[in-house]
Amino acid sequence: MAQSSKATARLLDKTEADLVASTQRGAIGALPDDALRDLAGKLRERRDKARDGARRQKREMRGKAEPKGTKPATDNTGTKAKADALTAALKRVGAERTRREEKAKIPSQRSLARKALALKQRQLAAERPASRTASKGMRPVENPKAAKSGALNDAGARPAMMRSKIARQS
Repeated sequence: MAQSSKATARLLDKTEADLVASTQRGAIGALPDDALRDLAGKLRERRDKARDGARRQKREMRGKAEPKGTKPATDNTGTKAKADALTAALKRVGAERTRREEKAKIPSQRSLARKALALKQRQLAAERPASRTASKGMRPVENPKAAKSGALNDAGARPAMMRSKIARQS
């Protein structure tokens, strides 16, 4: 579930809050690619640290691990929420990087027009005859199995003739 900006700011320290703020809609689009890559690395590092802390606190609560401080942790919801906020920011960075990669794959209108022109010119060159004399070209191929036109033993010829006689008489 999405967290409010106030709740997120309460969970994170100043540097983490700045990192997460730079992944918001308006700010992330203005970042160059190398800054976006660096931001992803920093967020991933902070997220892993928070996630490991939440796991350690969970083990302390169950009594499976020694406490890091003087007394064992009683709750890990804050650390888990911090890891979730950093994970959401990291997902936004990943989505932006994917969007930029997809945008780079799409050819520009200029390159598409040049490609179309090249195809058209190649097609026109192929259609022109090599000489001014006509070749044999396409010739009809007779079907040897077909009955000659008007043959009475041809299937459908007799009913057709009957229809034509009836049509002439009326």
